[in-house]
Amino acid sequence: MPPFPRATRRLLGLPLLLLAAVLPAALRAQELPLLPYPRQLARQRGALRLGRFVSIGAASGSAADRFAARTLAGELRQMDHLGSAISRSPRARVLLARSNTALGRRLLREAGLVLPAAARAEGYALWVTPRQAIVIARTDTGIFYGVQTLRQLIHPAGGAAATLPAVKIVDWPALRWRAVQPDLSRGAIPSLAAFRRDLPLLAEFKINALVLYFENTFAYASLPAWSVPGGAITPAEAAQLVALARPYHITVIPEQEAFGHLHLGLREEEYQNLVETPYGAILSPAVPASLDFIGQMFAELNHDFPGPFFHIGADETAGLGSGRSQAMLQAEGPGPLYLNYLQAIDQKLRPYHRQILFWGDIAQAHPELLRALPKDMIAVPWDYGVRTSYAPLIRPFTDAGLETWVAPGVSNWSRIFPNFNSALINIRRFVRDGRRLGATGLINTTWDDDGESMFDFTWYGIAYGGAVGWEDQPELARFQNAYDWAMYRADGHDFEKQIEDLDAIHTALQQAIHMDGGDSLMWHHAFSPAGQKLYNRMEPVAHQVRLLAEGVMDSLGAHRAQARRNQELLDWVEFGARRFDFVGEKAIYAHDIAALYAQAQAPGATRAQVGHMFGTVNSINGYLEDMRDGVSSLEDEYRALWLEGNTPYFLQNILVRYDAERLYWQRQMRRFNQLSAAYRATGALPPLVEAPRLAPPGR
Repeated sequence: MPPFPRATRRLLGLPLLLLAAVLPAALRAQELPLLPYPRQLARQRGALRLGRFVSIGAASGSAADRFAARTLAGELRQMDHLGSAISRSPRARVLLARSNTALGRRLLREAGLVLPAAARAEGYALWVTPRQAIVIARTDTGIFYGVQTLRQLIHPAGGAAATLPAVKIVDWPALRWRAVQPDLSRGAIPSLAAFRRDLPLLAEFKINALVLYFENTFAYASLPAWSVPGGAITPAEAAQLVALARPYHITVIPEQEAFGHLHLGLREEEYQNLVETPYGAILSPAVPASLDFIGQMFAELNHDFPGPFFHIGADETAGLGSGRSQAMLQAEGPGPLYLNYLQAIDQKLRPYHRQILFWGDIAQAHPELLRALPKDMIAVPWDYGVRTSYAPLIRPFTDAGLETWVAPGVSNWSRIFPNFNSALINIRRFVRDGRRLGATGLINTTWDDDGESMFDFTWYGIAYGGAVGWEDQPELARFQNAYDWAMYRADGHDFEKQIEDLDAIHTALQQAIHMDGGDSLMWHHAFSPAGQKLYNRMEPVAHQVRLLAEGVMDSLGAHRAQARRNQELLDWVEFGARRFDFVGEKAIYAHDIAALYAQAQAPGATRAQVGHMFGTVNSINGYLEDMRDGVSSLEDEYRALWLEGNTPYFLQNILVRYDAERLYWQRQMRRFNQLSAAYRATGALPPLVEAPRLAPPGR
């Protein structure tokens, strides 16, 4: 790896006082590219060189330790082109040993390392000398996580060889539960093949829980009308997913909304006796059968998702008390109405002996009532904005003695590409405040909202959540330094810099139009009053947007081959850049076409000037064709990306937006032909801006 990373190279030419101010960050950037970064790490003299064949000793002989050894063997084979064999020999070049055995205790003494009590469940020690690499842990989870760190230390050395620096590491997590939540209800549903690819990568970042968000997207055998054919996870798929996750020490947690957010299922006629209002989104506390319905769902989930947790959602219950439970609202008040039903759900699910997670947004408004909640419930306050402090969202629950997890997000929803500017601050500060107040878990959320996002857009934020949930003192510069190596086994920092450049687009848009790069920027009609207003405000930064986006595309073209693995995940970065480039081009063209048209309308404009305008805008290779062809290309790319990692379900609902945009530009081509013919006949041009039409798709 380069001796002077990107942050160091940026120091050249800085004034002396400024250099002194930023030097500590540059020195941190020279740390080993490990993600998450270990709690205790000491560099030692020398390095371990691995030759053409590497012996790996799983001393315990357990199936779990042998699985960890196989992940290492796979790394050596795929990244370093080295062979390996797994045995139980303590003399192996790489040794995995349990700390509660005589061998493990001896190795810890020889290394001068101590595994504290806090490291018992998931922690490990890693000792690399010029002779041997040794992972020591009490549990199979600790062995596995030690191996993941060891994998990141290994670097190809040319030919059939690899090296890793001599180090002593003792490491354990900051938070007990470090979860990721994909949204499976408002857009793409990842295929089983995608989960098979993603689970090992999540585990490398020491993420240990996968929360599956269901509204009507689990196929309950007893509720055939609840889900859409092809649009739900089946029990058989759930069983496979749980089995795939288990060896990677990932607990799969089903999150079935059990109060609100249920319109997609409750719209069916047979459920109208359960709802608060007809065809609404909320189960009614006034209907005792609604609890039986919840119990029916979770009885199946209990069978299909073994584990310690259920997540019942229960957020954003707007409209509660407006229908069947109106009398209860008047008698009890909003707080008791909500919390009593929450307790009733918990009581209904008690036979399954699970801890019940619930979103905290409604309950936190009633802190005086929280102590009445059962202590087996886990509150999950959530917030996705940038705040100085998240403590006011957390403290109501910790003060009430409830176990608490925090839920930031990766800011991918309804965006062309995630806004990691805000996401990373949100994740870092929320976890910081949660730890300070005693939170035990993190759910790093992705949401689809308008349906256009996909999980593979979010890996930068997912990896950062893994680092922040594990590390005792997370540092952004250290994460940035490690990202390319940890994600792609790539030297340098080109791929991380691409994320920074896409974030710079969000910043530029925020300054110009007071919103970041949302999907809606794609879909406004360019010659509507609203479209003209938007794109005229955007046009001054649109050139910068395009240059940044095209710079990312150029960088990907130049450096993609440096990614020794996960190259396919760069496709989502490139597609984000291409969409931003299209939006910038659209803003420029919407502005310039309007300006050219206004010049052609001006008194004294000659027929030659008007003809030039029509030729520029609507000839072969004119502006209108550029826009039609651009969105057509994006549609093809989007379809391919979706089907690469997701089931076909819901895809057509997104492609119709691309179709509408393409047809809009095709219609403008016909319209300009008509305008040209009318001008030749009358010498006059009508207004360019069209009367408002139906709102563009996706808004």
